[in-house]
Amino acid sequence: MKIAIDARALLPPTTGIGTYTRGIARALAARPGLEVRLFSPRPLPEENGARPLPVTADRHPLGMIWLQTTLERRAREWSADVLLAALTIGPVRASLPFVSVVHDLTPCTHPEWHRGRTLVGFAPLWNRTVERASRLLCVSEATAKELMAAHPDAAPRVRVVPNGVEKDFEPGASHAEKEETRRRFAQGRRYILYLGTLEPRKNVTTLVEACDRLWGRRPEAPDLVLAGGAGWKTAPLEERIAASPFRSRIHLPGYATRETARALYRAAEVFVYPSLAEGFGLPVVEAMACGVPVVVSTAEALREVAGDSALYSEPGDASGFARRIEQVLDDAGLAARLAAAGPIRAAGFSWEAAARATQRVLEEAASQEP
Repeated sequence: MKIAIDARALLPPTTGIGTYTRGIARALAARPGLEVRLFSPRPLPEENGARPLPVTADRHPLGMIWLQTTLERRAREWSADVLLAALTIGPVRASLPFVSVVHDLTPCTHPEWHRGRTLVGFAPLWNRTVERASRLLCVSEATAKELMAAHPDAAPRVRVVPNGVEKDFEPGASHAEKEETRRRFAQGRRYILYLGTLEPRKNVTTLVEACDRLWGRRPEAPDLVLAGGAGWKTAPLEERIAASPFRSRIHLPGYATRETARALYRAAEVFVYPSLAEGFGLPVVEAMACGVPVVVSTAEALREVAGDSALYSEPGDASGFARRIEQVLDDAGLAARLAAAGPIRAAGFSWEAAARATQRVLEEAASQEP
């Protein structure tokens, strides 16, 4: 079977969907009997040290127009059997079977969380994608539940395949490596970590408020590192950071490469992810895999992914997050339990398993099985 993959999410700067696209493409390509090719409106950056996948790249300035006018023709020229629409929206007038990967429904449910160009490309084509997709592959049961509630007629075509985590996200940083990471990103001090795009949905202002409360009671508590690229509508977060009486203890290193992310996870005292809503939550699994204690919001998908290997707080409860962080810092036994449970939980999410399940979904779509 020949699988074409919409690889627009691999154009820089990559975020969680880019991580998904890279992980599932490589894992599918490693499976016997499958040919995988990436398709992109523009040339993709070279992969450092990784075996490159075949790529067909155009030189089109507008990815969504390329998707609707060019992608299917390119895939058919390659004799593709099926298309994996990794960025959810598919070519809605195409006859090539496609599987839409549904990461979350927030562009529909909370458009205020997204930039205008995302909504322009998503909203008008979402309903047509739901109608046209041979299968709708959701990355969590929570996302599938939300999708089927909004589109009951699509339920027979909905499948759930969780994301994976790369194998090099694992515990094991030495004392010297941790010290070097602290020196680079937190002026040599211990730190609490958030890693992800800085955007409204991630609710990072609540984490800043939680740390302000923690530092007010405990000046010796670790600093805060907010790692990730600036997304959109960041003014409220920037204003909240500027207003913090502990501004010098909040570090903003910017976008984190995979290697940097791994180092940041391994050296953190605790990883905190206060997101208002998630389709899956890849940074949570990566942090657990690296053996750092995790505190997350009670968003349904995060509960599904982290299980009993994390502590939870309601998304808007800054005091609750401060208490949970304090629990980890004060209770060595609890911190050790979470650090040990995380890699075990994360081991249940592999790209190999995701590829096996995704292959079955793609085969259903290619054969148009009912």
